[in-house]
Amino acid sequence: MSTDARPTPSIRTIPEEARPYQGQRAGLVSRVIANLVDLGAVVLALLAIYAGWAAVRFLLDGARFRFPTVTLAGVIVAATMIAWAYFTLTWTTTGRTYGDHLLGLRVVNHRGERVRLMLAMPRALFCVLVPLGLLWVAVSSGNRSLQDVVLRTSVTYDWEVRAGSHDGAGRPAPGSS
Repeated sequence: MSTDARPTPSIRTIPEEARPYQGQRAGLVSRVIANLVDLGAVVLALLAIYAGWAAVRFLLDGARFRFPTVTLAGVIVAATMIAWAYFTLTWTTTGRTYGDHLLGLRVVNHRGERVRLMLAMPRALFCVLVPLGLLWVAVSSGNRSLQDVVLRTSVTYDWEVRAGSHDGAGRPAPGSS
């Protein structure tokens, strides 16, 4: 058996400086920045829906067109639903939101694997309804949010492009090359 010290092809794409952090739990700053990017994505989605709604009303009403009025409660409900769906969909399919992708983060279950739908849904709802739970990362010795502690998940540094290509600790997952 030879001991080939060369890194695997996927590890070679990770910058040398980032390699020691691959698979480690992410800290508060990285997670807050990723969440701010995701907040921007939700706001853009809300604006797009509003613009679409206004366009349909314009097409239907023509000369009597007026921009739709929205209530604060309506915006909060819509934003909550969009954020919940966004987090659930992205964590289930790739393990990361757009903000997570930019920061090299991935949400994993207690075994270091991508979260499945039945875990992503309550985690997304918990994150949307209790966003301050993220601050627990600052006092947690394991860099885990309140959501992570309750649902046994983690957010790890992961610069791999393909979902499921490692085990959450930087090692190749069984069956991946």
